Amino acid sequence: MSKGKKQAFTLIALCVLMAAGICAYVFIPKGGQEDSDGETDDLVTVANIDKNAIASVQISGEGREDISLSKEGEQWKLTDLPDAEITADTVEGMFTNLSPVTAAKELESTDLSEYGLDKPQMVVKIGTSDGKEYEFTFGSTVPTTGGNYGLSSGANKIYTFAASLYSAFDVEKNSFIEKQEIADINEDYLTSISVQKDGKESFLAEIVPDDKKVDAYTNWVISKPYKKPLAGSSTDDWPKLLGYFTSVNFGKLVEYQCKDFGKYGLSKPKTTVEVKYFETKDGYVIPEETASPDNKTVNRNTNKANSVPKQYQESKSYKLLFGTVTDEGDYYVRLDGSDDVYTMAASDVENMLGADAYTYMDRCVYSTLATDIKGYDVTIGNKKISVTHTTEPGEDGKDKNVWTLNGKTVSDSQEQEFLSPYSKAFLLEFTSEAKDDVKPESSKPLMTIVYHEETRDVTVKYLPYDGTNFYRVDKDGMDYFLVDKRSVDDVVSAFESLLDLK
Repeated sequence: MSKGKKQAFTLIALCVLMAAGICAYVFIPKGGQEDSDGETDDLVTVANIDKNAIASVQISGEGREDISLSKEGEQWKLTDLPDAEITADTVEGMFTNLSPVTAAKELESTDLSEYGLDKPQMVVKIGTSDGKEYEFTFGSTVPTTGGNYGLSSGANKIYTFAASLYSAFDVEKNSFIEKQEIADINEDYLTSISVQKDGKESFLAEIVPDDKKVDAYTNWVISKPYKKPLAGSSTDDWPKLLGYFTSVNFGKLVEYQCKDFGKYGLSKPKTTVEVKYFETKDGYVIPEETASPDNKTVNRNTNKANSVPKQYQESKSYKLLFGTVTDEGDYYVRLDGSDDVYTMAASDVENMLGADAYTYMDRCVYSTLATDIKGYDVTIGNKKISVTHTTEPGEDGKDKNVWTLNGKTVSDSQEQEFLSPYSKAFLLEFTSEAKDDVKPESSKPLMTIVYHEETRDVTVKYLPYDGTNFYRVDKDGMDYFLVDKRSVDDVVSAFESLLDLK
């Protein structure tokens, strides 16, 4: 190596050593030492507080709301909000690092400003039931290692406290106040869900008696916003929808006993959710579920509103009022009748407010099995098809289905072919909403089917619409939706083929 290169290399090495020395001077606290292995000294015990004897806590600091807590018997109280219910676990959770209070280092220094202790971030005062008092002052963050520089009452030293000690007391006052809760609701005991947006009821789903059902298999109907009710969905979408309203969680408490709801958009909210349900009273015994011979439960609708006797039902409800959106994108919310304002996650609110009739209705035009009705009549132009259904004991001891077609009994060998048109009609689904500005060429139905159930008849008419893609469906006067034209034409042809059945 040349002499010039050696000198350059030496100069670089000296620069590196100098930089390391500067870093050590800046980042290692004055008075702090490292041993020969680079490890810090053993922890320093600053105080040892019996957390079970703590009777008062005061937290203050520049730019933070003062907190003053005192223990009365077994109850904790906020000095300035004595009526607020306090969660003891939250208060006592601050005491984890007090038995003992330790520091990584103690520094021999009196220059408080150098460590941010002339204008501390936080001061914590603790009093115990035996009259002892402790005070801890927290300053700037310790570089590299984390934690905070701090002082302890009665000591003339500066300590480096662990971050966990500081964070335990770095809390908001409202976090101590017991949060309002809506207890999880059994979806089988729900009776009504109402959503109002902009002051209008945009969605209403409710449990109705058997004689008001739209679908034979569910007592849930969607009553709003349409004039005629719709059946609630028979898919997994329905329990998913109910889940949005049976399990409600508030975020943080924004303001306790709020006096000015206007700043949160909650003085006259136009967006609300109201849920009604019931709980069973003492003395009610849940009956055992019976099963039909095919091992299916007799009642496919699990809601208990019509099966639990009214004298054992205790009516309950809650109403949520929604305000403006927070800076974080959540919503301000409060319970009707309460003065406490909370946040609620945007996803939870939007799931509730997103409930709409078309999404959660039963899309099947008619979803009752042929074996569960007494029969049906089909009219296609001048063609008439009349079907009856009864049962009789079979040779194997089980009930056997008996069908007649226009008064003639259908043989066992023809049953599958005979049921095929009904199965095709069973699969028809609403595909979109009808538009009133579409003017069909005729108002005469292409096909009318009257289904004869045990307690009622259901009439479904397939009406001309655009002549190309859709028919409009009128189901007992409910004519808001369309069905694919080609699928209906296939059903018409299938029913017409029954007239050729010999």
